[in-house]
Amino acid sequence: MKEIVFNDFNLQDSDMEDSVVRVKGLIINSRGKILLAHNNNTYQFPGGHQDEGETRDECVVREIKEETGIDVKITEPPFLCIKTYDNNYFGTGKKVLNSIYYYRFFTDDMPNFQETHYDELELATDFNLFYVVFADLENFLKKSIDDGMIDPNIGREMIQVYQIYNEQFGGF
Repeated sequence: MKEIVFNDFNLQDSDMEDSVVRVKGLIINSRGKILLAHNNNTYQFPGGHQDEGETRDECVVREIKEETGIDVKITEPPFLCIKTYDNNYFGTGKKVLNSIYYYRFFTDDMPNFQETHYDELELATDFNLFYVVFADLENFLKKSIDDGMIDPNIGREMIQVYQIYNEQFGGF
């Protein structure tokens, strides 16, 4: 698994007051399309936060089910982890190590909205799912950044994940 570390403040593990683990799934179908979520005025790969006592694999399966209604199976470990040493986590003043693990899934199962379980924020911010042609994802994200349709930091991170995915697996 490739690991990328962002540590703009040169923090040490011993400086961290807390840690957060999140998982994201790149869900690709046989037609070469990837499933994206739009929530809280930004695009993202489906996923979420790991609960206490839950493994990363359990978390990604649960989060994908909650957000898409799709049952996925773990067939391989995550292909990427992005770790960020944050000096002021979401404006809280806390030093937090944020780790995001990226998995890939191949399925032609369509989202099943009868099986989703959105949290209050997702419900309040009109959580939506849609497909984008995988080969066009980078251009889609760049245009979304330019048009103000995605948080620029999240957009750049998604582009980086897409590029690393292509380096590791040669595209779709």
